[in-house]
Amino acid sequence: MTRKDMFWGYLAQALNIGAGLILLPVILKYLPPAEVGLWFVFITLVGLAQLLEFGFNPTISRNTSYIYAGATSLQKDGLPTSQANSSLVNLHLLASLISTARKVYGLVSLLAAVLLLIVGSIYISTLITEETENKPTLILAWISFASGYVITLYYGYINGMLHGRGDVTQSNKVVVATRGLLVVVGSYAVIEGHGLLGLGLASLLSSGIGRIIAAHYFFSKTRPEMRAIRSDPLKKVDDLTNLLWHNASKLGAVQIGSFLIQRGNILIASSALGLASAASYGMTVTILTVLMTVSSVLCQLQLPSLNAMQSKNERESLVAIYGQIQLSSWAVFTLGLFVLAVFGNAVLNFIGSDTKLLAWPLLLSFGIIYLLELNHSIAATYLTTVNKIPFVKAALISGVSITTLAILFADAYGIVGLIAAQGVVQLAYNNWKWPTEAQKHLQSSFLETIKKGANKLTGKI
Repeated sequence: MTRKDMFWGYLAQALNIGAGLILLPVILKYLPPAEVGLWFVFITLVGLAQLLEFGFNPTISRNTSYIYAGATSLQKDGLPTSQANSSLVNLHLLASLISTARKVYGLVSLLAAVLLLIVGSIYISTLITEETENKPTLILAWISFASGYVITLYYGYINGMLHGRGDVTQSNKVVVATRGLLVVVGSYAVIEGHGLLGLGLASLLSSGIGRIIAAHYFFSKTRPEMRAIRSDPLKKVDDLTNLLWHNASKLGAVQIGSFLIQRGNILIASSALGLASAASYGMTVTILTVLMTVSSVLCQLQLPSLNAMQSKNERESLVAIYGQIQLSSWAVFTLGLFVLAVFGNAVLNFIGSDTKLLAWPLLLSFGIIYLLELNHSIAATYLTTVNKIPFVKAALISGVSITTLAILFADAYGIVGLIAAQGVVQLAYNNWKWPTEAQKHLQSSFLETIKKGANKLTGKI
């Protein structure tokens, strides 16, 4: 992992997470309140459609890693049972995976198109009153924005396969190009007075260009196996849909549980505590979630390597990289939490925001909960490298439990009750269960893993 790879990885994560934050000041300054409200509706509807993707992307990425590590067959559960003596790519298996991925993402994007372009357009039209100016323009803005998302979704499997075969930097460059264009072109369009239509067309343009770049990397001249498949397509490929769905459906369920765990309490805060308290709580949750995502960048960058090493049973390397990921993630999160606690509200005061972070005792308590969440999320991600998803029930039960306790605690204890609900439920099981399972699988003690990770991290530095 070079510094260049790390640079593109962090830049991609920053734009993935922060594109909306970068656009927000421009939107708030140049758009009327009605259009600002519609913009948030646009984002919410697209976020809802994102659930249709379920867990196919990481599943496709993981199986791609197995194929490029020499697998000659794939399993619903567990590692490939048949492995070539070398890392030669099985063209038939790769072609089958590509064909299945296209079919799956074609269906998913079709469903998203129906949801967004038909149902979404009807819903959007009900929000635009007869007195609102330029109603056709606002509908066209939505159609353009939604179409851009559908295009990105359809070609989403390419990013997953790029990531899986080890072209992580190329995958990140696609993200940077797509999100960066949206920010630059969208900001320019809004400043020039083109409003939501400008944002919609920026979304459509950035999605199209991003997909062209992704296809360029996917069929790169440096990839002879892709040239072979493209120049002489196999006439008969296997349908791997059932195999992919087996674990993708589990990851999709985990995503629902994760939404309840990390975001569901914001809705409860709005109902029980009022908008002012909910704003502080929601801002704190959003920033801590961003910090946790940034802290886990190294884990995502190393995931293809972990998948390949797992397939080849390279135990020592797995232990060292896992320890390296833990140490770097803890360090980034702890530093970020310190900066947030010391300077967060000062920065908000400087930009004139009326909404503030939670009081520092609550912020630090919440930060510790998220640090534990980060730790067991890394462990859970590692466990997926053996092509098993053992934490589906735990994620769903935890999500429902946190939501239930939050509803019970909110009236009596306010924000403290919401924080306690998440902390108590996670500490009861997930915080210790998955790190313990990861260490068992690694066949390494916690201290030994940390020591090897420190040695590898020091060597990298």
